[in-house]
Amino acid sequence: MSSCQGELPQTSFNVTAVDAKDGNVILDEHVSTLRNGFMELWLPRNRAIQLTIEGLGRSATSLILTFDNSKTCVTTIKLQ
Repeated sequence: MSSCQGELPQTSFNVTAVDAKDGNVILDEHVSTLRNGFMELWLPRNRAIQLTIEGLGRSATSLILTFDNSKTCVTTIKLQ
C-alpha cells in the first residue's frame, strides 16, 4: 500500500482559473488543501486554463489542460 502526502496540508490559498482562450474567469476563490496536502479543483472540460495559486507570500502559475487525454492529477506546480 502506498499513498502521497503533499507538503502543505490544510492550508488556504487564493486560486484563480482563467480560460486561456477568451479570458473569462472560471474560478476565483479561497481553496484549502486537504489533510493529504493536495487540493481538488473541478474545472470545465475541453479547455486550456491559466491557473494561479497564491498564498504564504508566494505564487505559482501554470497552464492546465482539461481535454480527454489531459492529466487529471497535477503535482508539479511549485510556489515561488
